[in-house]
Amino acid sequence: MAMANTKSVALAIGFIFLNFAGQCYGYYGYGLQYGFYNGKCRTSDVEAIVRNTVYYKFLKDRSIAPALIRMQFHDCFVNGCDASILLDGPNSEKTAPPNLSVRGFDVIDAAKAAVESVCPGVVSCADIIVMATRDVISFSGGGRYSVQTGRRDGLVSLAQNTIILPSPTSSVSSAIRTFALKGLTATDMIYLLGKSPKVLIPYITNVHCNKHNTKNIGLLLKYKAVCEYINHG
Repeated sequence: MAMANTKSVALAIGFIFLNFAGQCYGYYGYGLQYGFYNGKCRTSDVEAIVRNTVYYKFLKDRSIAPALIRMQFHDCFVNGCDASILLDGPNSEKTAPPNLSVRGFDVIDAAKAAVESVCPGVVSCADIIVMATRDVISFSGGGRYSVQTGRRDGLVSLAQNTIILPSPTSSVSSAIRTFALKGLTATDMIYLLGKSPKVLIPYITNVHCNKHNTKNIGLLLKYKAVCEYINHG
């Protein structure tokens, strides 16, 4: 039962990111495409290179699954999926309090280096984050899904922009409104704000399972279902 629940949650997160990852800047106005890099790196399969690199890391440390999920969530939620969370600087997104505990940068660096060795200057870090997250979700039992690529990396990364991220003290109703601004549902919120590595979700906010302060019965049942697995899965 625990394995089935883990797979279903991983798959649900995958579908959330499948929609969420469309918030980005496409190369030269072309927008996103499936197989964007086909033919752009000679015979090299960019997605396979990323997948193999991430798989090697995953075998050594399975906790990179929630780490990369959290990284993509924090990256996409601020200015779209533009890899601005990777940029260094005295006031970059990396330095903001919500991102100080974000992990997985070494995984993205390794995947980027592997891609650059066969196809320099072509594949964006933004796409690598999306592909790597898709891959760890798959390795965690969520099934493999296709992602569109063709994102451009952002050039601006400001710590103050992370204020839009859900606060650790947010109420459920406040978090729902914040997610709605990004086109995400209350159900999406429940999966992404889950509080346990058992369900492959990072502890992003302090929404506790014993504080169901919502009168929405449908939402309450979904929240309790996730929390039941967190506590007993």
